[in-house]
Amino acid sequence: MVDSVKINFQPGGSLLQNPTNMCTQHVSKMLTLNPPDTSDKTSWTCRRSMPITTLVNAVTRVCLFGVVFCLSGNTGFGDAPRKEDLRYERDVRPIFKAMCFQCHGEEPELHGNLDLRLVRLMISGGESGHGIVATRPEESLVWKRIESDEMPEGSKKLTPEQKETIRLWIEQGARTLRPEPEKVEDARYSEEELNHWAFHPPKKVVVPIHPHVSNPIDAFIVDKLKEKGVAPSPSAERQILLRRLKLDLHGLPPTRQELDAFMANESPDAYEKLVDELLDSPQFGVRWARHWLDVAGYSESDGNQGKDRDRDHAWRYRDYVIDSFNADKPYDQFIQEQMAGDEMINGTPDANNPQHVEWMTATGLLRMAPDVTSTDNALMDRNQAVADVIKVVSSAVLGLSVGCAQCHDHRYDPISIDDYYQFRAIFDPAFPLEKWKQPDQRLLDMTTADVNIHREEIEAEAICRDLELNHRKRIVGKQIFDLKIAEVPEDVRASVIEAVETLEAKRNDAQKKLLLDYPMAKSIDAIVGQLVEFDKVFNNKNYKQFEKERKDIVAFRETKPPKRLIMAVSESADSIPESAVFFRGDPQQRKQVVQPAEIFVVARNRSADPIPIKRDSSKTTGRRLTYARQLTDGSHPLVARVVVNRLWQHHFGTGLVATPNDFGAFGRRPTHPELLDYLAHDLVENGWSLKRLHKQMVMSQTYRQRSTRTEQLDALDPENALYGRMNARRMDAEQIRDSMLLASGKLNPSRGGPSVPVAEDAEGKATIGRRKTNEGLFSGIDDVGIEKYRRSIYLQSRRSLALNFLETFDLPVMNPNCDTRRCSTVAPQSLLFLNDESIVANANELAESIWSSSSDLESRIQDLFMRLFSESPTTDEITHCLAFAYKQREIFANDTNPEWKKKMEKQVHAPDVRALASLCQVLMASNRFLYID
Repeated sequence: MVDSVKINFQPGGSLLQNPTNMCTQHVSKMLTLNPPDTSDKTSWTCRRSMPITTLVNAVTRVCLFGVVFCLSGNTGFGDAPRKEDLRYERDVRPIFKAMCFQCHGEEPELHGNLDLRLVRLMISGGESGHGIVATRPEESLVWKRIESDEMPEGSKKLTPEQKETIRLWIEQGARTLRPEPEKVEDARYSEEELNHWAFHPPKKVVVPIHPHVSNPIDAFIVDKLKEKGVAPSPSAERQILLRRLKLDLHGLPPTRQELDAFMANESPDAYEKLVDELLDSPQFGVRWARHWLDVAGYSESDGNQGKDRDRDHAWRYRDYVIDSFNADKPYDQFIQEQMAGDEMINGTPDANNPQHVEWMTATGLLRMAPDVTSTDNALMDRNQAVADVIKVVSSAVLGLSVGCAQCHDHRYDPISIDDYYQFRAIFDPAFPLEKWKQPDQRLLDMTTADVNIHREEIEAEAICRDLELNHRKRIVGKQIFDLKIAEVPEDVRASVIEAVETLEAKRNDAQKKLLLDYPMAKSIDAIVGQLVEFDKVFNNKNYKQFEKERKDIVAFRETKPPKRLIMAVSESADSIPESAVFFRGDPQQRKQVVQPAEIFVVARNRSADPIPIKRDSSKTTGRRLTYARQLTDGSHPLVARVVVNRLWQHHFGTGLVATPNDFGAFGRRPTHPELLDYLAHDLVENGWSLKRLHKQMVMSQTYRQRSTRTEQLDALDPENALYGRMNARRMDAEQIRDSMLLASGKLNPSRGGPSVPVAEDAEGKATIGRRKTNEGLFSGIDDVGIEKYRRSIYLQSRRSLALNFLETFDLPVMNPNCDTRRCSTVAPQSLLFLNDESIVANANELAESIWSSSSDLESRIQDLFMRLFSESPTTDEITHCLAFAYKQREIFANDTNPEWKKKMEKQVHAPDVRALASLCQVLMASNRFLYID
């Protein structure tokens, strides 16, 4: 926390520091309260004119403006409703399909015998009469029911805009775009639905030509801007650009050395060389794996509420993704391995074959979704586990919400319930509901032979040690037994010994009575189990010695190299489940049998062989491998577009399609469709290299623009859909934590291996460390040393127990996955910077590091700004920071706390370091640190 700082609310909504504890006049100069630009739906602007915007701003903003989200664009589907020339297929049918078709079109028995799928059927009407009367909405029963909210039934009603569209359409004559089909079955999809832009393969696009524009991305962006009569923004300053690039590609800010080297390099290709260096660094994969793990639904627990079992081996899939991105594995290969790595082997995986290990690890994608069957293994739970796999695959790879057709036809896209179960049939052999494998049964042992031999050797030695130790324990036990049995009268001694040696279940009443009369008589095994008590009686040290040896044996066993267990998917062609449509998604109500197939609307515009029921001469069905190869043959309308859009989204703040997991009718249309198609084509033609695509994007002038807003751009393009400037973005949770660790010099850059444990502390907060228990009760958190400073991607990631800091900054819950992270601005974030122990510790560590690296306070402030903001402070900023630190030092020097006074006696500079730590904490909470300009 910021020591001795109290925040008070003042009239007018401003916040002032308590003048008795903080030097208010200096803080008010240094910190300018800056309300958010409420006209900006994309983000809050990090205004360069303000030196520092601190945590005080955030609290103020929450109080004044509520929660603000950084997601841009509308959440509804379609464009703004038109008013003239309304037609059924284009304007009205989408509303009826989403809200009304289930009762009035899809069910075998129509409600009120009214069918809304064709206009002529509405006119003819149902049980209550004509549904609509052209040009007369006031006489149309459908309109009356909609206007009064009787239709649709339930809590979800039509919006005023949707109602107005329907009223105007009837008033204009209830017209259609074309003659309606004779059979209502032929009206399942409209031409508008089938011809949605995303269902056609990307077109070969000619790059626009503009003077002095060499990057194709810039050519497309400039083309649109020129149409609107505006020019792109100038380039950002070099230090800003370096910070932006490093945070984007590595998730970390530049170090002082990196900044100095880049600023000193005046060669024309300095920026390009920097890009190449960052792409070649292993930290690139660490950063960009996080984005894929979001859409893959990566989690290290099964997801059952209250019984969220750990997935101890999920980290291997995480490392596979990191390694793949670092190796620039072609995206087509990346997808094939994850969807069908086991089928690529076509046989029993060989643990000694590194490629087999890699391919089997890759199938972890199909294991990342929640799976609660380890508890009850109920049929509904199994079905939900498969449904979540389908959601993850379809949204991550296809950018479609296929899961919405699980119980009925998709409400917005031309995806039928039959389509859904044909698509699911591709995966059914790997997830047979009737021969289900629970999570632990799906673990594949890929331990190599030499490792198993070494494990067996260690276990054999440990067993020998155990036997030898137990033998010596029994010798001591026999000595104690002889001493104790000597206390029994000689005339009954033999009978007592016999009673002791008789199994408890076989003792007769007389023997039981003897043992009650002579309790000192115990078996050797019982004595060995109670050595600690007998040691007290005989003043021996046998137990301590034996316990030390026992612990040594346990420690020796722990030297075994771990088994290589992999969360994997596999199947057998010997037992192929029969796939069928589930009525309303209920696996107990099977309807017609279906065969594996691509979604119809996606397949209709391309030629591909049917997906086999069983591939000849294959150990598996071959369904997933066939489909994965079709997905990545370059002709698929969605795969390349979706991954291009994801990369664009993370580099520029929003995707060319603002709904990255929904390219369907409910999603947003692309702002630059020609650019999207150009990049998709280019990706395929250049071997699906993602690093090449990254370089294209970050080398563009579009990426290098300033983020400064202008009145002209704001008036013309408030959402920055034209990319006339760069979007300022807040760092995500992992970037914030990792950047603070780097600034303090504590970041542990080690990569790979098991995750750092996260446990619940006594206050119920998730913190780094192992939970300790004593007789089943919580007894504290075990420190994990420097492991706690590893990058955030290596922290254990459970569905029910996210690290408190990361969760506060919008770490998503994988249910089942995450396409776009929420970016909230809420009071707990500010309170966390004020009070969280990890923040306080990091501020102290940062202050200690800076104190030891410089000789005077002004130099230390210079160092602090470079570490946090990647730029030097202005003269005014130094003045205000000095005043703040001096005032804080004065407060701390006069602190009368006894423990603090002892510390000051030992460390003469303690008040100075503590004051510097307060400044560190304030600046870490500032927008200038938290935002990427």
